[in-house]
Amino acid sequence: MARKPDPEVDLRIKRAAATLLFTKGLDFTMDEVAQSASVGRASVFRRYATKRDLLIDALGAAMDAAVTMPDTGSFAGDLRVVVTETMEGWQAMGHVARQIYGEAGRDPAIAEVLRESMRSRMDRSWSIYDRALARGEVREDADLWLLSDMLVGVVVYRGLLEKELPTVDAVVEALLNGFAPR
Repeated sequence: MARKPDPEVDLRIKRAAATLLFTKGLDFTMDEVAQSASVGRASVFRRYATKRDLLIDALGAAMDAAVTMPDTGSFAGDLRVVVTETMEGWQAMGHVARQIYGEAGRDPAIAEVLRESMRSRMDRSWSIYDRALARGEVREDADLWLLSDMLVGVVVYRGLLEKELPTVDAVVEALLNGFAPR
């Protein structure tokens, strides 16, 4: 009779793959995952037939990491925290983020992991918008999905092109007030 997969081994393999993904990029090997997880190569291949399968699972788990949602008492303050964390996250990942987004252009499954991660983060962050609406800091008819897309879009766009990111205050100002004269 076959043994049941050990959930602890599953977790160690996923953690090892995520760590390697974010430190080495897409260039990690299944052998490196096994070594990092302190398991045999067969344990990795028993769970993942291909590196792509492991990559998709590791990326999904890493992207789904809990993001704390600030409650600073103001929409501008909450946005400052979210913009800062988004920019810091991109800067910390650098070339790895560019690799992942490049791969998403070639692999629909990786693109879906990124899309699902963004949807999930937006769902978790909706409390920021609910509080801003309740305080009257945001128009009732505001397209808050667009606001979120604009925030992430500027970071990803400039990051992919290796352009300097704007300041946090410049992004928050643009998100809150656009570019109309003051």
